[in-house]
Amino acid sequence: MSQVIFVSQCRRDEIIADAALRQTQVVLTRHDDVGWQVQKSRFLGADEQGRRLFVALPSLGGGTGGFVPHCGELLGITFRRGHKKCLFNAKVTSIDDDTSVGLELRWPDELQELQRRAYQRACPPPGRQIEVRFWAGESDWPDGSPRVGVLEDISAGGARVRSNDPGDFAPGQSIRLSFALQSKGPELVIDAIFRHRESRTKGVCSLGFQFVGLETTQEGQAMLSRIARVVTDFQRAAGRRQQFLQSRGRGR
Repeated sequence: MSQVIFVSQCRRDEIIADAALRQTQVVLTRHDDVGWQVQKSRFLGADEQGRRLFVALPSLGGGTGGFVPHCGELLGITFRRGHKKCLFNAKVTSIDDDTSVGLELRWPDELQELQRRAYQRACPPPGRQIEVRFWAGESDWPDGSPRVGVLEDISAGGARVRSNDPGDFAPGQSIRLSFALQSKGPELVIDAIFRHRESRTKGVCSLGFQFVGLETTQEGQAMLSRIARVVTDFQRAAGRRQQFLQSRGRGR
C-alpha cells in the first residue's frame, strides 16, 4: 500500500527518536513572503521526555544562506527510513546559532510514512493524456491565461510536463500546477518549484517541477495520498503491459 499511512503514537516516537539518534539527514520546507524554500539539514538529537527535537540550521549544515525560519513557524520535515519516507510538520520553538543546538522544534503530533517507490517516476498509460495547467506565482488563478502542457511522468515528489518553452521561468521559481489525475477525480492544485527544462524539438520542452508543502497541511497530505495511489496504479499498468509484450514475444 503506497498511500500515506499515519503511524501509532508509540511507533511515531520510536521512529523519530531513532532518526535523531542516528542524526539522519532531513529535508526542511518552509513558506515565506517570497515563496517556498527547501533545504537539506540533519537531526542533531532529541529530548523525548521534554518533547523537543533539534535540527541543524541549514546555513550551518552545509546549505546556502537565506533559509531563516522564525519562532512559532511551522516547518515541513521529511526523511528516509529504509524503503519508506517519513513526513511530519513541527513548530519552531527556539533558534540558536550554536551548531550543537540549531533549531529547536516541538515534538510532532503525527508522523506519516510513504513507500519510497511512490517517489519513482511513473508515466501515464499509453493513450491516456493528462492536461496540466501551470502559472508563475502562488495565486489561486493567474491574471491571464495559464500555460498548458501534457503530463509526461509523475511521482509523489514532482512531475515532468511537456509544453512550449516558457522562457521566462527560472530555476527555483514558485509555480502552481493544476491537473486531474483521474477522469472523474478532483482537480489538484499544487505548489511547486520549477527545477529544469530539457529541450525537445521546435520550441517544445520537458519541464521539471518539484512539489512542495504537501506535508505541511492535512489537505496537502490528502493530495499526496491521492498522487501516491495513482503513481502505484501507473506503475502496475506499466508492469502488466511489459509482461504482456514479453509473453507475446515468447509466443512468436
